[in-house]
Amino acid sequence: MLIKKNILLVAPYVTFPNEPGDNRFISIAQLLSLEYNVTLVTSRFCHILKQQRKNTPIIDGVNVVLIDEPGYNSNVSFSRLYSHRVFCKNFIKFFSSYSKKIDLVYSAYPLIKTNSIIGRFKKTRGYKFIIDVQDVWPEAITGPIPIFSSLLGRILISPISRYANKTYAYADALVAVSKTYLDRADVNKLPSDHKRVIFIGANELHYINYNKKNNYDKLVATYIGTMAGSYDLQTVIKAASLCHEQVKIQFIGTGPNENQLRTLNTQLGNHVEFLGTKNYKSAMIALCDSDLAINPIVATAQQSITNKLSDYFCCGLPILSCQENQEVKDLLALGGGKNYQSGNHKDLADQLRLIAQNKSILYQMSEVNKSIAEERFLRKTAYKGILELIDRLFRES
Repeated sequence: MLIKKNILLVAPYVTFPNEPGDNRFISIAQLLSLEYNVTLVTSRFCHILKQQRKNTPIIDGVNVVLIDEPGYNSNVSFSRLYSHRVFCKNFIKFFSSYSKKIDLVYSAYPLIKTNSIIGRFKKTRGYKFIIDVQDVWPEAITGPIPIFSSLLGRILISPISRYANKTYAYADALVAVSKTYLDRADVNKLPSDHKRVIFIGANELHYINYNKKNNYDKLVATYIGTMAGSYDLQTVIKAASLCHEQVKIQFIGTGPNENQLRTLNTQLGNHVEFLGTKNYKSAMIALCDSDLAINPIVATAQQSITNKLSDYFCCGLPILSCQENQEVKDLLALGGGKNYQSGNHKDLADQLRLIAQNKSILYQMSEVNKSIAEERFLRKTAYKGILELIDRLFRES
């Protein structure tokens, strides 16, 4: 009888199926549980809802462990840093006393600290280690906090960069949500068969069996996501004031900048509709009802293939983007997207008006993105690469 290998999946900030979102690591846990014994280690604090989980969620075939931390109200705050610190202290207590055999640890990055802890235990515990790079810290803070983009800023964060390099170096294999992130994490120049780019993706292609119910004469353009420093939503609001006769713009989500964005919107005539937060299914329906998605990431931001881009592709939407990341530009250049100049509201308004006057181009753009979504964003297809990578590591053991 073949004995199943034991995998520890460490992902501090997941959302479970009864919570908002369509979390990557829940999908990975469910996939791995078909072949392995899987224990998912995450936080008792729900990052999205800013609430403590009273009960341990149940996932068929997966053992779930919740690590305590105090939580926080704001994503950018000292209380968040403190909460992460407490989580890591409690995680190391859990991990150092974990008595079951571990054959492989599959871990989300960030946090840097949890990956560092796992890396330091690797040699004595004898497991393989895969880091799944969701974001590149500390580089991710250089966009929303401009001082860190300067020479002084790079000097200030250089100790964290060295810490990150040391942590990445523990990995036997790497998975990343974009090539940009994979290249940053690949400090050991691993063999090509020990690293994979696997987009965040979604569990389903939302456009399938969905009939658009958009009854507007205007072009409907939608942004979904956090209203925070990395996203230049002021430019979108300013553009709306110039093209509102032909274009309806709507925002889905919330965030620390929402109040000031609402104030600006009021000052400019209330031409952007704020739809608030929605559960994942409702948000995807609203996207599918749209004609176009807006990807307004500031020029200095370090993000690459984000959650929202995955959602846009899986809804089969044409994308209007100002993101400077070359990987994103290359993906949109396949025919499903157009670019506008970052921070230039007149250029954005001109692009939106041009598309509104020639809606026939939307069909072809949509078909291109549907094809890309089916091949590269649908999890049941794309995530097989994770299983192949794990199988390779076990065969090398």
